[in-house]
Amino acid sequence: MTRAGLYPLAVLALVLSLGTAKATSLDHAGRLLVANDPAGARAAVQAAAITTPEEEAEALWIVALSHMRDDAPRAALPHLERLVTLAPDVPRFRLELARALFLIEQDDRARFHFESALAGQLALPEIEAVNQYLDQIDKRKSWQGHVSLALVPQSNPTRASGEAQVLIGNALPVPLAQARKDMGLDLGLGVTWLPALTNDLRARLHLMSNANVYRDDSLNRLHLQLEAGVVHLGDMNQQVGAGVTLQAAFGDTGRMMEGVGIYATFQRRFGPRTLIRVRASADRLNYPEVPQMDGWRSALSVEAQHLLSPQLRLDGGVSLSQHNARADFNRRTDIRVQMGARYAYAGGVTAGVTASVAQTQYGAPNPLLPQFGAARDTHFGLTASFLHRDFTVKGFAPVLEIGAETQSSNIPMRAFSNIRASIGATRNF
Repeated sequence: MTRAGLYPLAVLALVLSLGTAKATSLDHAGRLLVANDPAGARAAVQAAAITTPEEEAEALWIVALSHMRDDAPRAALPHLERLVTLAPDVPRFRLELARALFLIEQDDRARFHFESALAGQLALPEIEAVNQYLDQIDKRKSWQGHVSLALVPQSNPTRASGEAQVLIGNALPVPLAQARKDMGLDLGLGVTWLPALTNDLRARLHLMSNANVYRDDSLNRLHLQLEAGVVHLGDMNQQVGAGVTLQAAFGDTGRMMEGVGIYATFQRRFGPRTLIRVRASADRLNYPEVPQMDGWRSALSVEAQHLLSPQLRLDGGVSLSQHNARADFNRRTDIRVQMGARYAYAGGVTAGVTASVAQTQYGAPNPLLPQFGAARDTHFGLTASFLHRDFTVKGFAPVLEIGAETQSSNIPMRAFSNIRASIGATRNF
């Protein structure tokens, strides 16, 4: 693949495709760029009178390409970012932005824009070039990481029911804690090391931690998980992996759960627009404070991402899990279905919405609540998110999320509702 693999053969061809009238000086700048005079092209743009949004886009494109021709992707980056903000539906702008990000090794963002561009009208050589870039991203990375931080006010973080009391054994009334608002901090940290074993085989060591911190210490939670295994890389973004897991969860009283297990993963791109991920796992879980919950948990999840256009991403998934706890009334089967969409508007705003429904079925009635039978819970969730790609802090775009959730149950004390908001950040913009 040549360095110019994603360059247009002529800047004027792209400009004409935008259907705009051009100032003479911009015409001259385009000709200078085609004639391999990047500095002259930039000077011609500076001398041009820019009066319309179309001329602004043409000028930005010429300047960006001139910097890329000079092997200066960092200088081109702000111009390409502005172009994607102005015209998120133009795949060529995203391609060049992705290529600039690739050259400065911001691979996560480069992948995001390469994938978005695949949903546009691309020529076969461009599709092949994008796939080669994606393969290079997979093969050259030896480690990756993520950090998440969000302030989360909630109306009912403990998921308390609206019931005032519950009858234990259908005879003894016991008061229930009532819902109360609280402000929390969600912290996430993940680090993955991928040393090469062969050209297409990587060892994989992954450490993940998630913490929820509240003003009320009794609500604090910490979950740690370590995965060790191997992953094999293939064409079409294919990855096949397997390994072992160790995990533990902690609360205000100490260790709440610990587990050891195995996992297997598969992902592959089917065509230029659809990515499928599959994960299967089996874990032996122990609960020091509630030994009746000890037992094996098996899980299977399937996720899909489909790009309808460079602006619109759809995603969805189904997950199933079975927890064979020691006590029948703690055995449970869970199924969850989730669907979402994310749309990038011209001007920089990106909005997303995610809806989910989950159902949990327990194996037997709780002996303290025999009058209700085995618990059956149905959970609904809806989340909306918003960001503006021009508002960034150290390469991250702040994200506002607003969500609502509600759960119905045949056991009244298990029903609840909650409204939450969060302010976090992302690099996928």
